[in-house]
Amino acid sequence: MLSKNKKNIKMKNCYLYIIMMLLLASCSEQQVMEETSSLQKLTAQKVMTVSPKDSVASLFNQARWGDSSAYLKLADCYRDGFGVKKDLLGMITMTAIAEELGGIQTMDDYFKNLPNEHEFKTLYMLMGSYKSYIQESADSVMQVLRGNDSPEAQTLLAFVLMDQGDTITAKNLIREAANKGCSLAEIFSMVPDGKDLVRADAAKLAMIAEQVPLIYSLLGNLYYEPDENGKTEEQLAVEYYMKAEERAVLGRKGAARVLDYYKSGGNIQLTEDDIKRLELIAKPRQIENETAK
Repeated sequence: MLSKNKKNIKMKNCYLYIIMMLLLASCSEQQVMEETSSLQKLTAQKVMTVSPKDSVASLFNQARWGDSSAYLKLADCYRDGFGVKKDLLGMITMTAIAEELGGIQTMDDYFKNLPNEHEFKTLYMLMGSYKSYIQESADSVMQVLRGNDSPEAQTLLAFVLMDQGDTITAKNLIREAANKGCSLAEIFSMVPDGKDLVRADAAKLAMIAEQVPLIYSLLGNLYYEPDENGKTEEQLAVEYYMKAEERAVLGRKGAARVLDYYKSGGNIQLTEDDIKRLELIAKPRQIENETAK
């Protein structure tokens, strides 16, 4: 979950932070632990393997119904570019929601189980070594990132440089990585100087939301929460949340907000299936221990 003091968020959390900010943080850390503890005991913690019978469309449909194993398989799809573009942000997003639903205990566990040679594992674990803020560690991280020409590595290098105050070089790197199709870079290219997103950024973000569906959750949060004038636009927020739900990138907080808006008489039409799916995401169901049979 998010640190109360943003200044203490280290570099690995720098790029994880945006996912947590958009999708998670729906409950206190203690609440999440209480609600998922039984799920963690019942769920085998392993990297799912996508089989030929698992079409991406089928996995997305299963994920929309709160199937944590489907989210883990989708993470594998984004990891390897199986049926979707190879994308670190998509991979992290699917893994983050799987953690929310109790499919794995922590995102770190998923990445630790990846093959050592996989570049996304390298990048993820590399950021963990940077969080100590030891100069030698930072130099080592930067050296590895500079030797990797992938847009994801380029984006993470930009985060390190921005953290060290070189915003000009960082912006140029993020722009280049966005042009190469890196989703994480595309989002951060819309954020001036790496600051918090505000509604002034919404129009720009909406332009790339179809290519980066996670943005729909971001737009939902931007409009649901009060702006600097204390104004909210719940109906517009809920519309964006439902677009996120259609693409299986809606987290617990967004699902709960849609249900609250609907139950309070908000201007939205939901089918029985919509309500069931939202309830499964907002509060993961208990599952049977099949391994005990």
